[in-house]
Amino acid sequence: MTPQNSGHTRLELTRLIALALALALTGCATQGALQEVRTNSNPSDRAQKSITNFTPALRCMDDMMFARGTRDVTVMMEEFRDATQRVPVSARDMMTSALSDMSRRSRGVRLSVFGSDQQNLSQLLQQAQKTNAFAVIPQYNIRGTISQFDDAVSKTGGSVGISLVQSLFGVRAGVDTKFSVLGLDTAVVDTSTMTLIPGVSSKNTTVLASRDASAADGQAKLENPGIGLVFSFNTARSDGPAQAARNMVELATVELVGKLIRAPYWQCLGVPDSDTEIQREMDDWFFSMDETERVQFLKEHMRERRYYDGAIDGNTDAAYFSAQKAYRKALNLPEAGPVDLAFFKLFITAAVPRGPLAGTPRKVVTASAQAPASSASPESTLAVEAPSVAPAITISQQSTVTRGVNALSLSVQVNSPGYVYCYSQDPVTRRIQRIFPNRFGKDPRMEPGHPVQLPGQGRFVLNPAAEFACLHAPREVYGDLPPPLRWGDFEDIRASRFEEIRDMFSQASGFAVQLVSKPAAVKK
Repeated sequence: MTPQNSGHTRLELTRLIALALALALTGCATQGALQEVRTNSNPSDRAQKSITNFTPALRCMDDMMFARGTRDVTVMMEEFRDATQRVPVSARDMMTSALSDMSRRSRGVRLSVFGSDQQNLSQLLQQAQKTNAFAVIPQYNIRGTISQFDDAVSKTGGSVGISLVQSLFGVRAGVDTKFSVLGLDTAVVDTSTMTLIPGVSSKNTTVLASRDASAADGQAKLENPGIGLVFSFNTARSDGPAQAARNMVELATVELVGKLIRAPYWQCLGVPDSDTEIQREMDDWFFSMDETERVQFLKEHMRERRYYDGAIDGNTDAAYFSAQKAYRKALNLPEAGPVDLAFFKLFITAAVPRGPLAGTPRKVVTASAQAPASSASPESTLAVEAPSVAPAITISQQSTVTRGVNALSLSVQVNSPGYVYCYSQDPVTRRIQRIFPNRFGKDPRMEPGHPVQLPGQGRFVLNPAAEFACLHAPREVYGDLPPPLRWGDFEDIRASRFEEIRDMFSQASGFAVQLVSKPAAVKK
């Protein structure tokens, strides 16, 4: 072998060795990359419960509604549209979760869902009527839109650099920040009139910040021509628009429910009563009511707080003035005074102890009776015999036809003033539901000579094959009931017998509660 051939051979051998090393390194790199992918596909960070800035506010609203005895606020929702097409989130599902957290104990707000298409309210109502003759339409519909996304409404930035040794080495460090605005608009519609409820809306925006920081971003040059070394390090941080949307949805949930029931929701948000916008909102509540509505509002809340015991109407009777004096005294105000704007605001915002009617009641024997099945007929009045205490309730029934379906009409009367709760039990499933009071007739107070018709003007149908029962208590007892009995109207209750409900009413309130039950009509 000549020296020249020997040189070529060594060169080829060197190339082969280099190629083998390159292939080996490539294989190692590939294996390393695959291992890294496998590792990253199973993240080590654990899934965590989503807790936002408004999680405590949702719990606060739940406690507030529980203390106020809020019930039968029924809502449904349309799909929230993203008009910006920049925030691909399900805002409707976020509000569903928020409403669930807000009603854990109080059961004050119930979200009803019909069918699969939630896009259009009128179509939804038609579908509910066609698919189920016994469907009960919610009172309110919530609609909303992610209405605003202003990108980079403001930008700030700055950098500093240095170059050394005749530009052979340079370095730069800087920070760039931009701000965007995300907006959500929601409102509530009355399903009976298909009109917006004035003042029950929420429009909020949040600012998203995006920061891009770079450090040691520069270039170092070597003396050899054509050879350069570049090194850089960058960090970026952006506020997530999806999490920002969840915060706004939960804030909107607190606002909408608070405005709908006229409760001081801002206290759950940490906003002081003296805030200008809050003061203006209470002004709107006061001036939007006429005198009758104002009296009804005061009576309802004084009864919840055990200062008043009577019907929730617009009459300014002696019981109303007596309760108002006691309430003003609890507020450290003179007993005599007008129901003006100043008193109205204090009435809403100030906490007072439970009133004099919250004392321990006198125990009496509970009377209950069951009419024999043979005595029930399509047009009969239930006669109840009790040896010691006369029955306070009578129930009569009449067959009707509603929307082409055989149904039933009940007439409930009392012989002494009191608070009445009526229930039905399905003949097949044996599930019990409350049918009065309900979203169509909220006041359980009944007076002699003023019977209550069920369903009356309510948009629901009574099953003729069902069994019915009504409870009568001398005082309002709902605020004393445990959570298992705080279920909403037309919703299954965790009880298998009417007597269980009566006993829970009596134990919770301390009052003797009468029960009158009516079996299903016997078909001839």
